[in-house]
Amino acid sequence: MTPYYSDDSVTLYHGDCREVLAAMPDQSVDCVITDPPYSGNTHENTRSNSHGAKRHGNRVLSGNFGFDAVTGDDVRAILGECGRLTRRWVVANLDYRHAVPFHETPPAHLRLLRVGVWLKTNPNPQISGDRPAQGWEAIAYMHRSDSRPRWAGGGKAGNFVLGSSQNIGHPTSKPLGMVSQWVEWFTSPGDTILDPFAGSGTTLRAAKNLGRKAIGVEVDERYCELIAGRLAQDVLDFGSAS
Repeated sequence: MTPYYSDDSVTLYHGDCREVLAAMPDQSVDCVITDPPYSGNTHENTRSNSHGAKRHGNRVLSGNFGFDAVTGDDVRAILGECGRLTRRWVVANLDYRHAVPFHETPPAHLRLLRVGVWLKTNPNPQISGDRPAQGWEAIAYMHRSDSRPRWAGGGKAGNFVLGSSQNIGHPTSKPLGMVSQWVEWFTSPGDTILDPFAGSGTTLRAAKNLGRKAIGVEVDERYCELIAGRLAQDVLDFGSAS
């Protein structure tokens, strides 16, 4: 497959990540840092605000987010492929409905070592008004099941209190400071990081800023264009993490 974008540090593919991952050899990257789409339930709940979420068979389409939901089985299968490809860690922002079952039955090749929390300081309101807003996302810290985990965080907790990124051009862009912290904790300079759900390109930008290589896959060409522009910028924005 021809890259949509490439430079000395980053290669970005436009396409279905399942096809790209299937063509990659075992243990060909050092770490996976990614952010799969939300569950169908989350997308359906956006209808109270935008009336944009529609059901087609087992798929829930777009809503406020502008991209398709995925099922728990989809997430498990794709993260299992990531487990095959990584030499060490898989770190993923996840809908808690996807993350919690991984304690008992993790994706192939992986074990779940910890579930962290990203507590948002600027969460979206609960439009229906009949319950508290969610205000947080799960972070699944997983490692290959056949090797001993190591990281550079010492005894620190894997939790973050940060605002959502604004005005990036993608509805669920993650804070660059949080993703940069993961890059520093779970990889070394020169390592290769994979993000099969590249989105706005935050993982790829963090990897490039911190002297790592990265491979990204994004199914939506609108966001490939956004990522390419973001990676081409000379100014490095390291953000902040708490």
